[in-house]
Amino acid sequence: MLTKKLKYTYSVNNVNMNESDIIQKNFKEYFDIAEYSFKNRKFNAAVTLYYKALVELCDLALLEKTGKIGANHTERFKLLEQFIPSLYRIASKLFNFYRDSYNKEIPETIAGLIKENVENAKNEYFRDKKLDKKE
Repeated sequence: MLTKKLKYTYSVNNVNMNESDIIQKNFKEYFDIAEYSFKNRKFNAAVTLYYKALVELCDLALLEKTGKIGANHTERFKLLEQFIPSLYRIASKLFNFYRDSYNKEIPETIAGLIKENVENAKNEYFRDKKLDKKE
């Protein structure tokens, strides 16, 4: 249960930041902490956070392309498959590793694979954004 002060603070912060800004902030937070976790050999945490960063990246791309985001993984996957197949392929391929990170030990090799895929998606997305701005 949220207190009145907490509800007020939350709503004021949301008024000051639009949805895209919030998603970008969340992406950076998840990605940065994933990097820290990976460097410190906390591979389960790294995989969870890299995937959460990827989800934020997917939501940002969907918001920009369609004006909406999925309310859950199923809706998100459907929207990605329809509108951004390249991100759909990455997100769907990595989803089981994300789920495994909850109750299985993730080896460094798998964590490295997730890291590489999310970095590639990030670089491709932001490279495309820079190209869009030049046009």
